[in-house]
Amino acid sequence: MKVISHRGASGYAPENTLKAFELAARMGSRDFEFDVHRTRDGKLVVHHDYDLSHTAGAPARIADLDYAELSRLNAAAHFAADPSFQRVPLLEEVLEIAAPAADWINFEVKNDGDAYPGIEAELLAALKGRPGLFEKALVSSFDHGTLRRFRALSPDLGLGWLGHRLSEILLAPAVLKARAIGAASFHLALRIAFRPNVALLRKAGFAVRVYTVNLKKDALRMKEIGVDGIFSNYPDIMDKTE
Repeated sequence: MKVISHRGASGYAPENTLKAFELAARMGSRDFEFDVHRTRDGKLVVHHDYDLSHTAGAPARIADLDYAELSRLNAAAHFAADPSFQRVPLLEEVLEIAAPAADWINFEVKNDGDAYPGIEAELLAALKGRPGLFEKALVSSFDHGTLRRFRALSPDLGLGWLGHRLSEILLAPAVLKARAIGAASFHLALRIAFRPNVALLRKAGFAVRVYTVNLKKDALRMKEIGVDGIFSNYPDIMDKTE
């Protein structure tokens, strides 16, 4: 079972910052996950939310800021253990750290309602512009129109299915939708990651990856029921022998 560094080593450093990715790489992470947005002046950046209310205490939306403006905000202000200044990084800066270390990278594109028109082609160009990156990339999104556009642009791109407030009742219909776009991976919330659900998804042909697993007892349970990977803020949640 793979342990995927969720927003970098975000249990130990401010999420989705260069410090978090550098730490994850130093800890030996081979699998990474992070979120992609686009600034007003067209820069692809790594941050979770559409605005900086949580990280910087500023309600400014990424889409409304040029990168020069965005880079002046402290994306580590929320991190009580070390709020020293960290800016929102450019995607290319994160890749300088993560790509050489990685076997697999999950790019979660935040594009609800096509918030960033054309971001699919831009990210695809970035994936193909760095040797070897496309082959170890998987793109996921809660916006299924975004996934369909990615599939239309590339029949070979790895896609991961995510569902807003997905419940066990809605799991079977979600499987059909994920199959329709040729998703390779199904990302399941820990709250519904039970053996029958995992078995259903694996039988349907998906790799199953579970988010967000930050307790070792949960990580061990996920391994026992046969998931392929867990997204964790703690890259060292599992011992090397487990």
